[in-house]
Amino acid sequence: MAPNKQWTQLVDHRLDETYLVGVQKFLDYAFERTGEQYEIRCPYVKCYNTILGTHKTVETHLQVYGIIKNYTFWYHHGERLCEPLSESKSKFEFAFGDGVQVEECESDDEVQELLRDLYPNLDGGTTHVDGDDLLKEEPNVEAKRFYNLLKDFEQPLYQNSKASKLSSLIKLLHIKSIGCWSNASFTMLLKMLKEELLPDGTNLPNSYYKAKKIIKELGLSYNKIDACTNDCMLYWKEDSQLDSCKVCGASRWKIDIHCGKTRNKKGKRIALKNLRYFR
Repeated sequence: MAPNKQWTQLVDHRLDETYLVGVQKFLDYAFERTGEQYEIRCPYVKCYNTILGTHKTVETHLQVYGIIKNYTFWYHHGERLCEPLSESKSKFEFAFGDGVQVEECESDDEVQELLRDLYPNLDGGTTHVDGDDLLKEEPNVEAKRFYNLLKDFEQPLYQNSKASKLSSLIKLLHIKSIGCWSNASFTMLLKMLKEELLPDGTNLPNSYYKAKKIIKELGLSYNKIDACTNDCMLYWKEDSQLDSCKVCGASRWKIDIHCGKTRNKKGKRIALKNLRYFR
C-alpha cells in the first residue's frame, strides 16, 4: 500500500513535522519498491526525476527545496496503478503552530483517479520497478498515452503554480462547455491568458485544437449527432440523411433569414441542434 501523500501539499511548510515524516516514509517506500540500495530518482523540483541521488541527497533536497507538487502517483518509485492507497479524507487541513492552515484541493485527486480508471491495466511494472527500466523498455501505444497524461498532470501550469497543466485545462474546457463558447472564442481566451495574465513560460496550449488533442487522450472525445429542434428524434443511422423531422416535420437545417436558403459553413449545411455523444 502506498503511503499517505497529503504531506506533499505542505511543500511551502517544509519544517512542519508532518512534511518531514512524509519525506521519510516516501524514501522508505521508494527504496523498498524499486529494490535499489544506493540511488533513486530525485523528485526535487529541479532534479525532476531525471537525476539519481543517494538516500541522503534526496532527503536533503526534499527537506530544503521541496517535492514536485503534482507528483502524487509515484511511478518512478515503484507505485502501481492497482495498488491500494492509504485511507484519507477527500479534504483535510493541517494546522501549524502559527495558526496557518492549508486545505487540499480535490481536483488533482480526481484527475489522478480518472487516470487510474482509464488505464487499469497499466500497473507500472512488477513489484520491484526501477525507473530506469521503465525508460529502457519501449512502451505500447496505451502506455505512451498514459505516461504523456501523467507528464501533463505533474507539469505545473507555470513555475511554482499549485495547479497542474492537465487539471487547469479540464476546468477551462468545462467552463467552455457550460458557457457554450465557440472554438474561436476559447482560443482567444487561451491566448489572452498566456500573453497578458499568466507568467512567461506558462504550460497552457495556445489553441482549442491543441487543448482538444490533450483531452482526447483522457477518453473525453465525442461524436456529434444532429437532432430535431423539438427533440423528437436523432438524425442517426438509417435517419442520418433526412432533411426534416419524420415526427413533427421541422427542418433539420438553419435557414438564412435574408435569402431563405439553408445556411452553410465551409460548404456544409448547419444543423439547428446537435447532441454530443461522449465515447
